[in-house]
Amino acid sequence: MSPIKGLSETRRLPRLGKIHLGVKALNEKGIEYPTAVDYFVCPPEVQQVFGPKPISLRILIPVEDEEKWASQYFRCYSRTRGLVCKGDGEKCIRLVDTKTGDLAWKSEATITAMKEMTCQGRECPDYKTKCKEIMNLQFLLPEVPGLGVWQIDTGSINSIRNINSGAELIKRLYGRIALIPLLLTLEPQEVRIPDTNKKKTVHVLNLLTKDTLA
Repeated sequence: MSPIKGLSETRRLPRLGKIHLGVKALNEKGIEYPTAVDYFVCPPEVQQVFGPKPISLRILIPVEDEEKWASQYFRCYSRTRGLVCKGDGEKCIRLVDTKTGDLAWKSEATITAMKEMTCQGRECPDYKTKCKEIMNLQFLLPEVPGLGVWQIDTGSINSIRNINSGAELIKRLYGRIALIPLLLTLEPQEVRIPDTNKKKTVHVLNLLTKDTLA
């Protein structure tokens, strides 16, 4: 007898917790909003190893499959429904209101269905307002108690490019990336804001190795 098709062959990395790149602040009206910081916002067990405001984490990538440790898509989240659209720039899986065909963004849509559609990427009318590029970065912290991965979510284009570029270089040098001691850092980088063409310093992720080329 064979295992359950579509279930038994599925594997999921056990997640121990999340590390954040920002904190919640209050505006003048007392409404919470996220604001970026220049350090990793870590839970207590991670702070015990790396300190209260670390800018560098000693990590291991758990597997070779990039889809599992650095999943990156256009993603749209609703506060009431969670992930409602996920696309790659060509195709997407979208939760729609079956009556109107619109994105089931609010809970008023009582009858919904997941539908495969064309993904318009940055041309989508929901881009930036509801949808954006998001990488789910998952890694091991071998010095922190527990067997599983920690996750950082980033919507920074520069961070996504840096992680992808660093991973490609590491694979070329080592022939693999899984279970090699690496550094995940948060470093300042000067970027140009497209709307205003002004320069701004932001803090972005980098994936590095402590080894020398020799």
